[in-house]
Amino acid sequence: MKKKINPLTMGGCILLFLVLGAAFLAPWVSRTNPQAIHLEKALVPPGPEHLMGTDQLGRDVFARMLYGARISLLVGFIAVGLSTLVGLVIGAISGYFGGKVDSAIMRLVDIMLCFPALFLILAAVAFLEPNLTNIMVIIGLTGWMGVARLVRAEVLSLKERDFIQAARGIGASPARIIFRHLLPNAMGPIIVSATLGVGSAILIESALSFLGLGVQPPTPSWGNILAEGKATLGVAPWLLIIPGLAICWVVLGFHLLAEGMRKSWSGE
Repeated sequence: MKKKINPLTMGGCILLFLVLGAAFLAPWVSRTNPQAIHLEKALVPPGPEHLMGTDQLGRDVFARMLYGARISLLVGFIAVGLSTLVGLVIGAISGYFGGKVDSAIMRLVDIMLCFPALFLILAAVAFLEPNLTNIMVIIGLTGWMGVARLVRAEVLSLKERDFIQAARGIGASPARIIFRHLLPNAMGPIIVSATLGVGSAILIESALSFLGLGVQPPTPSWGNILAEGKATLGVAPWLLIIPGLAICWVVLGFHLLAEGMRKSWSGE
């Protein structure tokens, strides 16, 4: 019997396909320069000429949202890729070797988890210049702990299986066992965790940009578009509503996709 596609997975894919498509095709979807200033067109409401209106400087909000999507998605994917890579290596080493190595790594993870993630990120940003590269690296290097614990748990459950014992018996090195046998068999939960993490990373970047500590103007990101709309909420509510809805849309898409994948792999 043909297996039905999980509706949550389908819903998440549709939401994300629209956003990813719009971001990728931004130069063709909108021919307007997102940084072009036209003061005579300041705060024009949404209409045929400007689908999402204009901001205080007369910049087209639709163009800024499209290019802002590129920034937000780039931060999400790169930051989560970095945190997943670090978590994979640390969690696999901890779970495979066990003993004092495991104990020392888990105590480090516990210490890191004692600090709120946003506090760690704000502290790191305070010492570094708030630019796109630094934001991606900071979010990535402060978000690996959950992945490490997840990978450790998966490795602990897999390393006593017969196929791992057989690999040890033929003299396979620890590195080969970890990267050739353990991690590929533990990827299901890790992919779900990474998918959820992309939405969280986008939220964190948006929060930092809203506070003026993330992507700096005039480069558009959903967070700084949201911050610019705060000052004109009474006369131009679309400047706050549109980026807010976009952030909710993307985060919802990643959460639906992750939940759908989890249910598919667990057989629910």
